[in-house]
Amino acid sequence: MTTAEKIGLLNGFGWIVGAGFLGTLLRCYALTPVGHLLVGLVLEGRFVPLLPPKQFSSFFPGDLFLGLSVALLITLAGRIPDGTHWYQSTTWHVIVLVVAFIVATLMTYGEWKSEFYPAGAIFSPTKIYHNYVLYVGYGYVAVTTLVAVVFGSNWSWRFAGTLALCLVPVLIWGSLVKRDDGMSPEKKQEAARHAHVTDWKLFGLF
Repeated sequence: MTTAEKIGLLNGFGWIVGAGFLGTLLRCYALTPVGHLLVGLVLEGRFVPLLPPKQFSSFFPGDLFLGLSVALLITLAGRIPDGTHWYQSTTWHVIVLVVAFIVATLMTYGEWKSEFYPAGAIFSPTKIYHNYVLYVGYGYVAVTTLVAVVFGSNWSWRFAGTLALCLVPVLIWGSLVKRDDGMSPEKKQEAARHAHVTDWKLFGLF
C-alpha cells in the first residue's frame, strides 16, 4: 500500500505524501509559506512581509515548524502496516474535510464580524488561500494523518518517543500562535494590516 492509501486520503491530496521525508517536507513548504508568498506576489502584486511588526510569528517562522511536523507525521504514516481500517474510510475523510471547511468559515466570519480584518482584506487572495487552502486542505491532511498514525501503528516505547519528537515542532508553532494572541491590540492591528491588505490588485495591474 502507498502512504496515501494507508492514511486513506481523498483523491487530489495524495500528491503531498509518498515522496520520502525531504520530498514531503518540500511539498509542505510549497504549500506554505512559499505558496502563500506566491499568491501575494502574483495575485496581489505585492511582497508579503515575513517579519514583525508587519507579520504574525505564527505564519513565519511558524509555518516552517508546522510543515516539519506534518512531514514527519506523513513519513511515520508510511510505516503503518498494510491493512483496512476505519480511519481510511471515505466517510471519515469527508467528515474531517467538511468540519475543517466549517471551522475555517466560522473563523473567517468571526474575523469579519469583529472587524479585525476589513471586508477587502477578508476577500483578498492571500486571506482566501490562508483560510481555505491551508486551514481546510492542509488541516485535513494533518488531522487524518495524525489519526492514522495513532490508531494504525504498532505501539512501543520507541514508537511513542518517535511520535512525541514528531509533535515537538507543532508545539513550537502553537507557542507562536499563543504569542501572537498575547500581543497588544495595536501590534495585532499593525501585523493584520500588512498580512492581508485591502488595496490589493490582481496580478498587480487591476
